[in-house]
Amino acid sequence: MPIVRFVREGRDVQCRSGENLREIALREGMQLYGFKGSIGNCGGCGQCITCFVSVESKDQGALSPLTEIEKIKLKNRPDTWRLACQAIVKSSLLVLTKPQSPPPNSQKLIEEALSKGLPK
Repeated sequence: MPIVRFVREGRDVQCRSGENLREIALREGMQLYGFKGSIGNCGGCGQCITCFVSVESKDQGALSPLTEIEKIKLKNRPDTWRLACQAIVKSSLLVLTKPQSPPPNSQKLIEEALSKGLPK
């Protein structure tokens, strides 16, 4: 079973292959949304673009390919960013929630999380 390692939260969450990343994060109590998203989000339709995550794993194929909605909505965003509501987990990965406002020590947290390795 894949593991989603939430870098900011310092938690590993086991899930089933084929699960939606947004649903996993919300089920596990992760703070997926910033202020704007917490007061109004689209409920997972890909329209509000408030459920950003940054995929920090080396394996960018751990999630489903970009959807057409993501190609439009993430046009001017970093290549590592995904909309959690549009991403289906295929294998273990590292994600940074709310990458638009990373913690000051985010690079250190990412390096530490990567150094632990992930199961396939």
